[in-house]
Amino acid sequence: MTMLLRLAWRNLGRNKRRTGLTTAAAVFATVLSMFNLAIGDGSHERWIDHTVRLYPGHYEVSLAGYRDNRTLDYALALSPEQRAGLDSLPDADGWAPRLETFGLISADVDRANGRGVQLFGLEGARERRLSKLVAAVGAGRLASDGSDSREIALGDQLAKNLGVGLGDSVIIVAADAYGSQSADRFRVVGTFHVGEDELDGFGALVELSELQSFLEAGESLSHVAVFARDSERLPPIGARLDALFPASQYEVLPWPELVPDLVQFMRLDDVGNWVGNGILIVVVGFGLLNTILMSVFERVREFGVLRALGLRPRAVFALVVIESLELTLLGIAMGMAIGVPAILWLAQHPIPLTSESLKSSMDVFDLEPVLAFALARDTLVVLPLILLGVGVVAALPPAIRASRGRPVDALRAN
Repeated sequence: MTMLLRLAWRNLGRNKRRTGLTTAAAVFATVLSMFNLAIGDGSHERWIDHTVRLYPGHYEVSLAGYRDNRTLDYALALSPEQRAGLDSLPDADGWAPRLETFGLISADVDRANGRGVQLFGLEGARERRLSKLVAAVGAGRLASDGSDSREIALGDQLAKNLGVGLGDSVIIVAADAYGSQSADRFRVVGTFHVGEDELDGFGALVELSELQSFLEAGESLSHVAVFARDSERLPPIGARLDALFPASQYEVLPWPELVPDLVQFMRLDDVGNWVGNGILIVVVGFGLLNTILMSVFERVREFGVLRALGLRPRAVFALVVIESLELTLLGIAMGMAIGVPAILWLAQHPIPLTSESLKSSMDVFDLEPVLAFALARDTLVVLPLILLGVGVVAALPPAIRASRGRPVDALRAN
């Protein structure tokens, strides 16, 4: 095997120009594919962060059955030990208690039409640090804690449909914790816009303690949202939550189950990225096939002599495959040496998007107009393995042809 490795390496140097051009193509494919995957991974990280910090969180903890029924019959009551455990979660950015319910809302005027509304009870101080929902309040402010009169912030589309503005009163009717009807006036102190019809058209934000009082729910919660510093730190958080909240009584759901549409969109984006990379890799594979095949045609005499000296056909086959692998490995190594430092630097220094059309597209999704990069496992492991596989496949036809050579062929070769 050592002799075959040395022979293969020596043969690569016999035609330096052809070897250099083929290696350059492999380097180009490696670097371009790495950048393509890095942009996709960087974009996915931003999409995840934007989506989970808008409201859902990286994890949602609720009583078993709440997700299916979403009523106060499945209210969550945190023990002091569970609160302490949530405060000490590893790699977590924090947690936020939430109380949600559905009801009817109408303007506080005669003959007003009622509309469906989803009430979100939040702790403003926590939410400002963890989620982006509070920051979406554009006009006015979030309802404050401990106010003498009940306050509420409405989705801007909901406020428009009701015909109310800041300072106006609305009437809320909802089922309380005992199954009775609870009704009261709330003063509109703010409006918000997040770009989602479900929230902008039907959502209303209330201070958690005020909503608990309105619904006579005591300290009950619908669920707890847990936020991680980034999506790569979820496993230890999930393990700790599973220990704090046993599956027999609670549900601990990670963000992919909370926002499955985002997961599907990311998978579709990954397919598109790999299709583009696949076309590039196939082109490089044909270039490698051409290089190895030309080398075999030019070395008929050499292979005939090797066979005459006792080299078995399988050894000739292995020699050609090793040449292809060495050529591929050389291209991958040089490509990784260029791509990895560049991506790590770009991950810390995103490229700003100056095009007005691109900036407008980013604004629609409330994303910063930059091109983000991230170095993920697919870039470091999957891509090199695929390129090596292409190198082996490209070497098979030339290797089979070379292994079928006979000693007499060396005499007939020019």
